[in-house]
Amino acid sequence: MRVMITVFPARAHFLPLVPYAWALQSAGHDVCVVAPPGYPTGVADPDFHEAVTAAGLKSVTCGQPQPLAVHDRDDPGYAAMLPTALESESYVRALGISEQERPTWDVFYHFALLAIRDYHPPQPRQDVDQVIEFARVWQPDLVLWDAWFPSGAIAARVTGAAHARVLVAPDYTGWATERFAAAGPAAGVANPLAETLRPLAERHGVEVDDDLLLGQWTVNPFPAPMNPPTGLRNVPVRYVPYTGASVMPAWLYARPSRPRVALSLGVSARAFLKGDWGRTAKLLEAVGGLDIEVIATLNDNQLAESGPLPDNVHTLDYVPLDQLLPTCSAIIHHGSTGTFAAASAAGVPQLVCDTDEPLLLFAEDAPDGIEWDFTCQKQLTATLTSHVVAQYGAGVRIDHQKQSAGQIREELRRVLAEPSFREGAERIRDDRNSAPSPVELVPLLVELTARHRRYEEAAR
Repeated sequence: MRVMITVFPARAHFLPLVPYAWALQSAGHDVCVVAPPGYPTGVADPDFHEAVTAAGLKSVTCGQPQPLAVHDRDDPGYAAMLPTALESESYVRALGISEQERPTWDVFYHFALLAIRDYHPPQPRQDVDQVIEFARVWQPDLVLWDAWFPSGAIAARVTGAAHARVLVAPDYTGWATERFAAAGPAAGVANPLAETLRPLAERHGVEVDDDLLLGQWTVNPFPAPMNPPTGLRNVPVRYVPYTGASVMPAWLYARPSRPRVALSLGVSARAFLKGDWGRTAKLLEAVGGLDIEVIATLNDNQLAESGPLPDNVHTLDYVPLDQLLPTCSAIIHHGSTGTFAAASAAGVPQLVCDTDEPLLLFAEDAPDGIEWDFTCQKQLTATLTSHVVAQYGAGVRIDHQKQSAGQIREELRRVLAEPSFREGAERIRDDRNSAPSPVELVPLLVELTARHRRYEEAAR
């Protein structure tokens, strides 16, 4: 069968999908990755399609480079796509969002929805139109679409292909869609995800319904505690780390002579934010002087405020976590789901940086209607990730805003010394390994495609 994978054109969205593409391709299916060309803003990736071909996959670049809609201040509709505190609070009241649910709502409304609007503004984009036009010509049997790039569902609908969402983050959009459906018309609010997709859907004669918003099924690589509660049909799959094609450094061939600890604070934010307001400096102070080897994947930007490095710290701009983590006794990280998944796959205890600070602060009179507060460097999913790690007993949450370097040092000592943390990390790994591998998933994808493929629509 022909399988079209559509994805927000950024490595962080594409790399988790590579094992599915490999499994399908190795089983004899025709696979191609279809996306806009990307745009150099720190959010999209101008070299995105090079990453696709480096993974040994067929890449289809659709349309011409165009500024991302939510980041294009020359677009007269720019301000209308941005959230405000007033809008957010009105939805929270109408839907009855609890304090416990508020972080999930905030990520959906202020981040996931904004990313979706980048390629789905009120005036449909030429690059996304080309994604749909390619589908018309190529006639896929199955479309696997990134939940943050739902035009793939429209491409499937106009061709009659079966289609499924593939999660690269916990299911914020599915959770929110169910909340709006449960509230019903009496709540007086429409699902902003549905309204975001409506202009593109109507342009191509497609109805906006649950099938379009949620897929015919959802491929979900996250353990149950990572997922917001939904009643949606999930097809579980094992997360298999892939962080890009690279040569393995010689120093990783052998096990270290003393405990090795990885320190990774992500690569996305550092591309467009300068400094991290003391977080890196505090973490480096905390690990200094311990009888351990620290491999810190930090660039010059992240190290700018840190001063001299401790003798036991070695810095690298980047090393793939799937190469580094099997040699480590622990990892200190920023709480992204990708880093969590890589550490979970390796069975490595985790110290997750999180704070009690909000993800963002609003200023109604700000030039763009929203003031982003990155002063605490809080990763979007850090609270969720730290909670799951603690729930499994696989590590600890560290608050780099409130804890001293000495307190963080003691937490690291405890994680390295107490066997219970390694046992908890192994529980996460075992839970992960209980899900089918991408290879084992392929026959089910073939079966679901045969069941959902709308041949009569494709024949029109």
